[in-house]
Amino acid sequence: MFGYLQPFKDELKIKDFRLYKSVYCGLCRSLAKEYGLLSSLTLSYDCTVLAMLYMSLNDEEYCVKKGRCTVNPLKKCDLCSSEGKAFSFAGAVSVIMSYHKLKDTMQDGGLLKKTAACFLRVLFHRNYRRAVKAYPEIDKLTAQMMESQNTAENEDAGVDRSADATAVLIKQLCTMIYTAPEDKHKLEVFGYYVGRWIYLMDAADDLPKDIKHKNFNPFIKGFDGDMENTMSYCEEVLNMTAAQIVLSYELLDIHSFKPVLDNIVYEGLLYQHKKCSEKNIKKDKKRG
Repeated sequence: MFGYLQPFKDELKIKDFRLYKSVYCGLCRSLAKEYGLLSSLTLSYDCTVLAMLYMSLNDEEYCVKKGRCTVNPLKKCDLCSSEGKAFSFAGAVSVIMSYHKLKDTMQDGGLLKKTAACFLRVLFHRNYRRAVKAYPEIDKLTAQMMESQNTAENEDAGVDRSADATAVLIKQLCTMIYTAPEDKHKLEVFGYYVGRWIYLMDAADDLPKDIKHKNFNPFIKGFDGDMENTMSYCEEVLNMTAAQIVLSYELLDIHSFKPVLDNIVYEGLLYQHKKCSEKNIKKDKKRG
């Protein structure tokens, strides 16, 4: 994924931030255990949220123990583990989506990026096949998303259509987390808007680079390189999407990790908007 679903640390209690970090480190440990140490490179904040959501909605019991960092054994850390499938599911999503992203980079990136992606794809192939064997549906959904995304970008689509592919994928992943019929629609709506927001945040974050290199970006249309007006429009679209995330989140029956998930939804999304906007306006002033 993209790594935008993060807590706003300044508004999070220390004990809750430590719990969040334990899930992050626990997912890293799970990736290394199931797919090899190299797979820890695919670790993301977004998949950490996916693991927490999985444990919360399914009432999975978890425990936090002291341990050593998977990447740096000299460093001590808290490690969260669960007897359920939360870490396995989130890890498979991480590996499979990263593999498809490498494939996409090989087709559309520059020479250096293509070479690096080709090399990493070879290294990840065995781990990718292992993840697909355990979760073939995730691979199928991700492949469909990448195809729809490429089609939209090749046709110079607008904001709504461009964001739809990622939105649909996250919606489908969320419904794989918890299949109770009475909650399916709630999770579909929540997942759809989270996926839409992730795509739009990435597009907003890439604006300066895409304007400079004349790459596709759904926010560029109609603003003729005017960063201030473009970012104002970005803010409007992102805020409307975040509002839908909040409304749908409040319908979910969240159990464990509620303070952390609340922080991400109510504080983290807006913080990401603000940080992105300030960064892009600053870059635009330097360019001017």
